[in-house]
Amino acid sequence: MKKIVGRSCLAAAVALATAGCGISSLDSAMAKPVAGPSVTLTERAAPSVLVTVTDGAATGPALARFVAATARPDEELDILRAGPRPQTLIASSSPAAARIGVVGKPTAPGHGATAYLQGLYREHLRTWRGEISAAQRAVVTRTRAGTSAWVRRLGIAARVAGLPHIGGDLGSMADECKVATSAMAGLEEAGDRFGPRRVILLYAANLGGIPQTAELAGDDVIVVTSFLPGATGTSTAQAKLLDAGAARATVLGPEATAAQLAQLVSAGLNQKPATEVLSGSVLFADRSAVLLTSAGRVLTPLLAPLRRPGVTGVINGYAFAEGSARRDYQLSHARAVAVAGFFEAHGVPASSLVVVGHGASHLVAPAPTGADSRVVVVIEEPELRRGRPVP
Repeated sequence: MKKIVGRSCLAAAVALATAGCGISSLDSAMAKPVAGPSVTLTERAAPSVLVTVTDGAATGPALARFVAATARPDEELDILRAGPRPQTLIASSSPAAARIGVVGKPTAPGHGATAYLQGLYREHLRTWRGEISAAQRAVVTRTRAGTSAWVRRLGIAARVAGLPHIGGDLGSMADECKVATSAMAGLEEAGDRFGPRRVILLYAANLGGIPQTAELAGDDVIVVTSFLPGATGTSTAQAKLLDAGAARATVLGPEATAAQLAQLVSAGLNQKPATEVLSGSVLFADRSAVLLTSAGRVLTPLLAPLRRPGVTGVINGYAFAEGSARRDYQLSHARAVAVAGFFEAHGVPASSLVVVGHGASHLVAPAPTGADSRVVVVIEEPELRRGRPVP
């Protein structure tokens, strides 16, 4: 009898131990995170295009630095030489943005889950979010590395080096516009489609000629000329480009730096902007580009930040529609020049200032007011470039 009882107790103990193991295994299985669909991280960048026309070898180093500063994924780059027979020096596409896969987000435990399982889920979620952040940083790093390596392989400075300076009519703004727009049309005929960043950069010997109507269909055009005329001549050239269909037109002198060009092409790239909007009625008399005596009161506070090392000041002039488009652009540019002149006279280096006239674009008031006839000073301070990858 004792033996029977002993065997029964042993069987019960074995059964209890087995049941305990089963519960432990079940809890362990439930503790493992159940992941949702995997996530692929990349940088969102619409396909873009940069077409550059050069008239000589002097642009090589600056052009190489400029392309390096603005390079982005999925960008078509064409660098051409002006002349009787335009020559394609470089035609290349930058690599796409890096893509990194990450396991899916952990699935929350079902209704009635124990506090233990809820705690495990929160821990798994924190870990997953850390993996996402690390992958986002890796996307930015790999994308930059890819575009930087692409620019180095192009050897821009070496390709442009040794080219003789063309000059004359063949190096004029109008002639180089034809070369650039022909290249742009060829890309589109080949099936390339670009987002809003369509940039034409011209290194022109002079601002002569008139581009054809609608030749610059929505392009942002920057002209760097070896001889920059006065405010009237510069504004006239800008108006010609806008009349030809440019979405934005900027004319700069030979002292323009790669950093300034990069700022014009990529708003905010490598920069932290501070914007000051100044009413035109405070700065100027009606239809005048001569600064009022009282203008110094509102311009003086901007001198200190503009004098800081590495700062770029972009001075944007605007006018309300009170005459022809060309007259409005000339007035807006002349007013921006006047503001730049004040800054230069008070110790701001001319090389750190970029002047842009916008005419009667970007109106902010329904009637002619100082809000529309305004000057916007954007103060760009150097800052670490940051990308924004998205899942």
